[in-house]
This record gives sequence, structure tokens and C-alpha cells, in this order.
Amino acid sequence: MTAFNTYDEAVNQAIGQKNLLVGNGLSIAFSDNFKYAKLFDAANFEDNNPKIAAIFKALNTKDFETVAGAILIARNISHELGNDDFAKELDQKIEELKNNLIEAVKNTHPEDKNCVTDDQCKNIQKFLSSFFEDEGCVYSLNYDALLYWALLRWFTNSPTKGKFADGFGAPDNGSVYFLGDMCPKPVNFLFPHDALFLFEENGDVLKPQAAIKEKKLLEIITNNMEQGSFPLFVSDGSHSQKLKAIRKSFYLNYAFEKIGTAKENFFIFGHSMDLASDGHIIEKIFRNEEIKNIYASFNSSRDAIEGKLLQLRAHVNRDDSNLKLHTYPASTVLCW
Repeated sequence: MTAFNTYDEAVNQAIGQKNLLVGNGLSIAFSDNFKYAKLFDAANFEDNNPKIAAIFKALNTKDFETVAGAILIARNISHELGNDDFAKELDQKIEELKNNLIEAVKNTHPEDKNCVTDDQCKNIQKFLSSFFEDEGCVYSLNYDALLYWALLRWFTNSPTKGKFADGFGAPDNGSVYFLGDMCPKPVNFLFPHDALFLFEENGDVLKPQAAIKEKKLLEIITNNMEQGSFPLFVSDGSHSQKLKAIRKSFYLNYAFEKIGTAKENFFIFGHSMDLASDGHIIEKIFRNEEIKNIYASFNSSRDAIEGKLLQLRAHVNRDDSNLKLHTYPASTVLCW
């Protein structure tokens, strides 16, 4: 295993196609408001949903996914014991938690793209540019619009703007629809767990165009929510439940399966590599035999992430002969 001192050292020696998965660490690097503790405070469960608040307190956590997973386990046990009425009540609690998370993200999210400065856009462009070469792809597990805003603002006026494609097109009534492989450019930017600004309508996934409606993005999102249209968040507690939700959506399934087409190098930044919550994504990367190198960031403990990488590689029956593992300090990535 190679222990790089900096991200630049790692990316500069990676030959061939490069792909990237970013987790919540990228958003937290922009603002502490995206930490789970901040989202928990924004949800105000004590007033809005006391029963959910009691579960958070009992589990001594502020992590939405931990609570969702616990409720799901209780729901499955209730069903197996024949208490279907209580199981249905717990299903409702999972939906309430999901909607509370959406509201919390919306309430902590910056209002529009101007929150990202020109310098931050340039830093993101430099960070991501390697992954838009050689048919690479960037996958974001974050629900917020920060990365998307930064890419749109920078690439609109950049010589490399033609290399950025999220797969949306065919404008209709102020929104654009996901075209998948019908997109004229290879799709290279995806949200496998959806995002705050992506909605599903009659089986299609659409993205509102704030410029067309002359409204700010969060205003459009709020209007949609008030009309009962919520983003298709994948926030279920366990990785198996998340995968079930992914399989129900053309867009999410497209994003998930595209991971299996990646080649050569896969970088992971700002993600805990937790199999319990995101095992479906992590295993998809590790099982892809076209991936020969995996590079993972770490915050405080290189040993901890190295242990996870070795465990994951063994779990998918691969070894050093066909999958090289590498680490780099997250602190050396100038993402904003």
C-alpha cells in the first residue's frame, strides 16, 4: 500500500482514466453547517417530531442514517413478530425522518450560487479537472448544490466547459430532464443518492432551471415542497435499503451502474468508507475489476483507513496483484 504525503502526489502518478467519489467531507470543508450535528439542530426535532427526537436521544447520536437504520431494524422485527400495525407506523417514521432531513438541508443550505466565490470555483475546477479527462466521472453522495453551482459557474466561462456533462437536457416548462445515454456528451457528473435539486415526475428525473423561472434555486425547491413534490433522497439507514431505493429510479440506477464502467483509477474523498451505510457504493467500486488503483483520503488516522481498505479488498476476493491501494491526507486537497 502506498502512503502518499499529498493529494497532488497521488493524482500526478495515477496514469489513465481517473474517477472520483466525494462524500460529506467535501461539503463540510465548505461550511460546518453541513455537519450532521448542524443538520440535526436545523431539523428541530424536539418541537417538530418529539418521537423521532426521543430515538435520537436513546441512541445518543445526531446522525440521521444511524437513526434510520435503527428504525428499519425495529420495523423488520415488528413485521417478523406479526405486529404489522406497528411496522407500518415505523415505516411512517422513516418517511418523516427523510422529510425532516430534506427540510434540514434546505434550511441550512445557502440560498443561491453566489455563496461560492470565484476563487472557490477555480479551486474546485483544479481539483476536478483530472476526472473529466479520458472519460472519467465524478460521483457526489452529497445532497447539496455546492459542487454543482461551482461547476456551472466555472465551466460556463472555462475552455474545458465542454467536458462537463450531467446528462440533463430537453428543456420543458422551466425544467430539464435526464437523458442518460441519449445525452450528446458522455455523462461525467452524477449523484447516486440524488440531490436537493433533482425531482422525479412520472418516472422521469428533472432539474429546475432557476434562470428560466427567474427565481433562486431554493425558492423553486421550496415551492415544489409546498406542492408536495420532494426530492428523491436516498437516506435510508442501511446500504441494502438504499440500493432498493436506487433500483426504483432510472436516474439513480444509471448513476450506480455507471460506477461499474469506470476504469484504471478511483479516488475517494471526504467519505468514511462505512459499509453499513454505503456498502453498495463502496463494494461496486471494489468489485469492478477494471479498477486497478483505489486512492482514499483520511483525516486523522491513516492506519484506520488503511485497515478498512485492506478489509474491503479481501471482502471482494481481490489482492495486491490486481488492485493496488493508496492513501492521501484529506487536508492536502484544496477543494474550496
